[in-house]
Amino acid sequence: MAKLVYRVVSACGALGYGYPKESLDEALKDRVDAIVSDAGSMDAGPYYLGTGTEYFERDAVKLDYRHMVEAGARLGVPVILGSCGMAGGDRNLEYMLAIAREVFAELGIAGAKVAVISAELDPEIVVSEFKAGALRATGAGPQLDEAALRESTIVGQMGIHPLITALESGAQYIFAGRSCDIALFASDMIRRGIDAGLAYHVGHVLECGALACDPGSPSDCLVAEIYDDGSALFVAPNPARRCTSYSIAAHSLYEESHPQLQFYPEGILAMEKTSFFARDARTAGIRGSRFVRSTKPWPWSIKLEGSRRLGARKVSLLHIDPADLAKVPADVLVYGRNGVQARPVGPGQRELGIIIETTAKTAEAAVMLASLLTHYLIHYGYAGRKATAGNIAYPLSPNLVSFRREDGSYGAIVPSGTRDPVFFANYARIKQAVIELIQAEFPNALKEATYRIIDADETAPAILLRTIDRDPAALASRHADEVARITGLVTPKSGSLIGLDAPDAYEWTLYHLLQNEDVIKNVMFPIAYFDATGANWTKTGEARPHYFDIGETGYTGNLDDRTLSLIQEVPAPGDHVGDHRLLDMAVVIRSKDAGINRLTFDIIFTSGENYEIALNSNVFTRRNMARVLGVPFDRVVGTFFVDSCNAIKVSVDRQNISASPDERDVFGAQQQSAIENLSVPVHARALAKASSL
Repeated sequence: MAKLVYRVVSACGALGYGYPKESLDEALKDRVDAIVSDAGSMDAGPYYLGTGTEYFERDAVKLDYRHMVEAGARLGVPVILGSCGMAGGDRNLEYMLAIAREVFAELGIAGAKVAVISAELDPEIVVSEFKAGALRATGAGPQLDEAALRESTIVGQMGIHPLITALESGAQYIFAGRSCDIALFASDMIRRGIDAGLAYHVGHVLECGALACDPGSPSDCLVAEIYDDGSALFVAPNPARRCTSYSIAAHSLYEESHPQLQFYPEGILAMEKTSFFARDARTAGIRGSRFVRSTKPWPWSIKLEGSRRLGARKVSLLHIDPADLAKVPADVLVYGRNGVQARPVGPGQRELGIIIETTAKTAEAAVMLASLLTHYLIHYGYAGRKATAGNIAYPLSPNLVSFRREDGSYGAIVPSGTRDPVFFANYARIKQAVIELIQAEFPNALKEATYRIIDADETAPAILLRTIDRDPAALASRHADEVARITGLVTPKSGSLIGLDAPDAYEWTLYHLLQNEDVIKNVMFPIAYFDATGANWTKTGEARPHYFDIGETGYTGNLDDRTLSLIQEVPAPGDHVGDHRLLDMAVVIRSKDAGINRLTFDIIFTSGENYEIALNSNVFTRRNMARVLGVPFDRVVGTFFVDSCNAIKVSVDRQNISASPDERDVFGAQQQSAIENLSVPVHARALAKASSL
């Protein structure tokens, strides 16, 4: 029988999402070697890096971390956070450290060794690399500009080596700046001699918490157990969730542009030969993943992210009569027409704008309730959900606008929308469940503020106007002109909000690979050590990460992400005998950003039969997907088959960089409607082949 050699707990998908303490307590009943949580992401846009602020509510971040520290102190195991404070810049990191000092003081933590790893990089170093032509693009855009780089806050995504160095020093509590999510989990496993292929793949499954479960959610815990036979098992401590071979294989596709290849600072995770298996009804596992030490740009390459301020922003939300919708110019964002995607809804389709609005005596209370409603609504996992990457699309980053009302009270709004027919069918139940969750976990939020959720569709359209300018007077004038342009055509209804001061607008200026080994190894990711007793942290030393090669050489498999598993057009297999709705054939149809410049779609079929029919239909070739999605052919990165979970992946270069001024869906989580509405032709021989499976 295989022997357990390592057991790690992933607290949640991102610190601040929240998770049931009961789940963590259950996870801690058996052996624990590390407790880990990703603490941030670039998904929510460049604002958080540019400003050094946090996406989640401070109280939620603190509560999530407090549970982890309590467990770590009791068990004496490492507690690891990465991408601290959301974006992982130095100011984000300091934000998290301030919370940690409070937690340490409240829990009476004494004599703890703490490691703090910075991920920020001097823009002048990046400018030098840019001038030398040494920055490698990771896809389409952003376009590099010397002046913009100098204005930017820049971070690099650290890999495993800074984290391993901190662990080897004996640090129990690690706070890392911007990090590769997977490295947070893989580092300790690799340090303890676990195969790199297994470690990286386990890390990819764990980094979103229980999102890899059925039902999935980032607001819950997930446990991985590593065995000496080269396998790993995943189990959800919450009995309401289960891990299946299907759910683990499907999550292995998540947020990646290729189904079998993932690229990290130290090399390439190759999953072409990975096996997914079930141990029992609630536990599933993996084996056979490979980690390859390849040629340039791996190793050593560090992905850089840069953000700079574009200017101040004003927004207006105008509710209009449905009879006036045709009068609104086509370039204007209108929920009920083109709020979620620039392409207007077609015949028989529906677009729903969901506008969360709160009122309270203080700005903090209004913002708190609006934020909670927003976070729970986007990720609530309901039965039958197909768009598992997120239920709604946000056009703004940050997604919330706080303001003062004429009566002196404070308000907050969050505009969002969806085109998902499955969501529509469950909408009333989802809203009720979200309120019940907030009532149970944050009851004061509902006591201190009131809310309404406004539905906007073709029967009650809502216009969102956005203006950005660095000059305050020019901003006010330009936005007033834009409002006047619309109100000259239509009359806003009561409840409209005009000329609100939204948070400043930021843009991504950099999303490229740094390949200068000297800078990577001798400048980036400095480590500072502290002796921590309560809120008093005394610096005891500094260190540089220790680097070493990992992964196998001489790999003979295909590492080309443009050709491996690419779907090819095939002759029609026999007579056309009918059509199936894709919605009836697939258990998951989701879209999600794969970085700031790519969008990826996952279609996971209900059966091998439906998968085979789809593969033989020619619907999912690159050329046809370009037509369906309305993008140029050269922007389709690839369409790929995934036999391990009966799935098809489609990846495209984004038409705009995420969180651009014209953004409709920052996370890219609601761009799948054109695919959802497909009918798949069934051909005789494909049907016969499928029936034999």
